[in-house]
Amino acid sequence: MIPYLIGFLFIFLLLLYSSPEKQKEHRKLLYVWWIYVMLLCALRDMLGGFDGYIYGEIFDLTAEDLRKGIPFNHTYTFTYNPTELGYALYNVLIGIVVENRYIFLFVTSIIIYAILGRHIIKYSNYPVYASFIIFCLFYFFTFTYLRQVMAALIAWYAIPFAIKRKPVQFFAIVALATSFHNSALFFSVTYFVVNRQFTRRQVVTYFVIGLLLGLTPLGSFLMQFVGENINSQKTQQSLSGIGSARIEYVIEAVFFLWILLSQYRKLQENKQTIAFLNIALLFVFTLIFLVRFSDGGRFSWYFLIGIAVSVANIYAKSPKRGLVRILTFYVMGLLFFRILWSWGILLSPYKTFLTDGVRNGDFIWEENEYDHRYDDDKFYKVW
Repeated sequence: MIPYLIGFLFIFLLLLYSSPEKQKEHRKLLYVWWIYVMLLCALRDMLGGFDGYIYGEIFDLTAEDLRKGIPFNHTYTFTYNPTELGYALYNVLIGIVVENRYIFLFVTSIIIYAILGRHIIKYSNYPVYASFIIFCLFYFFTFTYLRQVMAALIAWYAIPFAIKRKPVQFFAIVALATSFHNSALFFSVTYFVVNRQFTRRQVVTYFVIGLLLGLTPLGSFLMQFVGENINSQKTQQSLSGIGSARIEYVIEAVFFLWILLSQYRKLQENKQTIAFLNIALLFVFTLIFLVRFSDGGRFSWYFLIGIAVSVANIYAKSPKRGLVRILTFYVMGLLFFRILWSWGILLSPYKTFLTDGVRNGDFIWEENEYDHRYDDDKFYKVW
């Protein structure tokens, strides 16, 4: 757990030390922090849950098929999920060079954090604050939900084209994101609301309507038409009325809605601030509309950049010891440590793949390891 605490303490101290006017001056320290948390993720052993083993096996089998001379479009990754061709091709491109799952995960993590850092620097005037928010809300998910994280990061490239009303470029990028994870199609709604200006009353009205609809099975039902059901069993539970509302989604949505409405006019200064405010509102709406869908929070990730940029703007313009700043820090910290503690053995103790062996008590490894040769030699195959 200590490596994660170091990452949190580093960005927390930088948050306290960095004023809104000194964001550029502290960019070098921010880069050092980004490199640290990036390597912490990239050098991990199979941490985060069973998804890592799924991605590892898909890649390993694909690399083996390539070395057998099987045409790339008939390798395992294309047959495993023929609808997400972008991710399949990504596996092939790396599989041509290496055939080790750890190198695949390492390269993927480097790419993820390079793109994520680019988005923060490009879209936020307060990258230190935005990085703290992204870290607390998103960090541990980058350990395991690779396809959807990559899809979200690709989709965020489309935001400027939505603002400039360039539908061809916008939907082309969304199509590319959808080729990594079908649920990225959900991001398409951004184009139709990004430049609109809503009143506070309209926002609250839509929130209440969304929550009321979310308490019915409608939200989960619509997910069947968005793309991939992240968990078909949970979807069916919600459709049949068995799934219960996720109170944590409601609490999180209410908090962010309160933050956004507290400085609502200040977030409507220009087209860009309006755009990211509306993307943040889509994040809130998604949480409450999919309140009965167990993995509904994952659909909200596509709009997380709006929360990071908008809340960072609010944090920067709020009194140093004001309620908004205090609550933002405590809630972000609570969300970060909630995941760290609740995931337990999935994350702690931390272990890097640079050392052989496995962690004691790791039931995910016991149930999902498909190639035990990795246990004693992480690099028993490379090329």
